[in-house]
Amino acid sequence: MAKHRVFQCRRRSFSRCCFAFLAAAFFTLPSSAHSAPTESSQKITVPAQPYPLSGLRQRLINAGKEIPTVDNSLQFDIPGIYYPPDDTSMPAGAVIIIPDCDDRFPEEWVAPLHKAGLAVLRISPGQAHPSQSYCTAGTLDNPKHGVTYWAFDALSALAYLAHYPGIDPERIAIFGYGYGAAAAQFAIYRQGHAKRFKERFRTMVGLRAQCMSEMDNFSPALLVTLENDPINPPAWCQWRMDRDLRPDRAPVKFEMLQTGETLEKQATRSFLKIETTADTVALILNFLRENGMSTKDNKP
Repeated sequence: MAKHRVFQCRRRSFSRCCFAFLAAAFFTLPSSAHSAPTESSQKITVPAQPYPLSGLRQRLINAGKEIPTVDNSLQFDIPGIYYPPDDTSMPAGAVIIIPDCDDRFPEEWVAPLHKAGLAVLRISPGQAHPSQSYCTAGTLDNPKHGVTYWAFDALSALAYLAHYPGIDPERIAIFGYGYGAAAAQFAIYRQGHAKRFKERFRTMVGLRAQCMSEMDNFSPALLVTLENDPINPPAWCQWRMDRDLRPDRAPVKFEMLQTGETLEKQATRSFLKIETTADTVALILNFLRENGMSTKDNKP
């Protein structure tokens, strides 16, 4: 463990001592804090795509039947933060980040993704659909269907980035965290809204993944879970993977990390160190590279 210098203030002025202490604290911050591309970030609003007609509705329309109108009252544009790629000499790949249900995401992840030559778009579906917050739970007479809204928001972000200047529409991945990983799985589900979009996510990553969707996927996926995680149980992912194993399903890779954390700490939505260690970063970046996402070969 690195030893930090201890400052003695007896023979220094108070102001000089405070300055020295603050300087030492700054230069001992993790390197990811220095490299996060916050200076280039841009606040944007992703236009919500119109809900596609279901097959049943389309058949009724074709038969001349009268159908009820679609309730679009919860369909709002999605706020986001966009980190453009450093290299603009060629189209870049991009990652769309879907946070947990309380809009939290380990922001240290932006820097290694950006360093790998990728643009990053972090959207906030919870701000677009606050009444559907899964974190606040639901009841039988007032269920929360936020994950389907969030998946549709992710697909709206995909359609938006696919036509964004400097972005390669064939290399856009989705990265979900916690509850956001459940939405990310719905966004690549072959029988979901994704089948009605011409754009496709290149690949999908779920960190501390909550597995609530069938896994008949269009795209390869990496599910990273934590041992004994009571909020996002790894067993859910394993059960769905085994149940939905089909010859035409895109590959699903499963990793369970050993955290060393107490069960009490894991039973919260607090960030855990294992989520951003060098090994975890390498695991996910290597998966993205293997699936053609990165234009660089940087090490985390």
